[in-house]
Amino acid sequence: MKILFYQDLPSVNSTLLTWTLCEELRLRGHHVDYGKLQYTDELQYDWVHGAGTDSWPALNLAREIGAKCHIHLEGIAYWRVGFESAVDWGYESELASDEIKNFTKQYKDWMSAAFDADSCTVNGVRQIEAINRMFGKELPNCHLMSCGVDARFAVTLPNFKRENYMITVSRLAPNKKVFKIAEAIAFLKKRGVNIPPWVIIGYGTKEQVDKLIGICKENAIVLRLYSCYGAEKWLWIKRARLMLCGWMGIPPAEGIVCGTPVLSYSDLDVYEMFEDTIWYGDDIEGYANQIEYLLNTDVSDKMQYAFDRLLDRNRYGKNELYATTQPRAALQYEKIFGGLIT
Repeated sequence: MKILFYQDLPSVNSTLLTWTLCEELRLRGHHVDYGKLQYTDELQYDWVHGAGTDSWPALNLAREIGAKCHIHLEGIAYWRVGFESAVDWGYESELASDEIKNFTKQYKDWMSAAFDADSCTVNGVRQIEAINRMFGKELPNCHLMSCGVDARFAVTLPNFKRENYMITVSRLAPNKKVFKIAEAIAFLKKRGVNIPPWVIIGYGTKEQVDKLIGICKENAIVLRLYSCYGAEKWLWIKRARLMLCGWMGIPPAEGIVCGTPVLSYSDLDVYEMFEDTIWYGDDIEGYANQIEYLLNTDVSDKMQYAFDRLLDRNRYGKNELYATTQPRAALQYEKIFGGLIT
């Protein structure tokens, strides 16, 4: 097949997820291009893949050149369209009704392309439910597709000696619950528990960074912030004693392929993807207790179990996880584009 991923080339500080997905499809023998091409009579593709604000331009180009179009619907924020509490997601206050209306309009503007496309994918059952509710009708030819962890490099790394730090890979946006992780660590510090340094790989606004540094200084938490990606990121994860997650889809899988224990705040979305392969905390105190447990307990057997399930090494008789790797995500796209999944 000949496939065009209609979007800008990734920046140097992006996660490169779509880029590595394209590479996996190329390894499977498909011709894949990546970029925002302009219409010409010579353009020939079987499929055009669009997402986000590029969804309608991708669909329009596909129709002009006689190709099929696939729209990937990612990142619908429930709290932003008024379906769930913003405070529960880590924000300090609820959004005003006009803000919710603006966000709803924004999402509808680009998500509506999926109703005219030939197929679409969505990250998570709850996202599908939220989109269906927002439009008042069901998405057509919709497939459940999780984010794929780019594991080819990570699984080849040697088993480095673990170093004395915990790691979080995340943006500092409130809904990622990084501030709630900070509160859990502070809870342990107040109890006199000896806590290793906390390394965060990611980025945020100046206001978010200042807020996080303030919490850590106030509670004597040793914090290190880095903006590193690619191989350097994997090395940090591989050497960490513990990965601390708030709410996110890909980092837990990154921890799993590196054999690093993963702790997340409880959420139906996260459990949907990872089931019993990671640990969960229901609230700040519960999360703090799990940190203390994981820092003092050998959980290597469960990490092997998690690794086998993520990579579909079905040693335990369990079904594959909804969380996936890029090779398996590419295979699923291949089946959708080839009409093997309808």
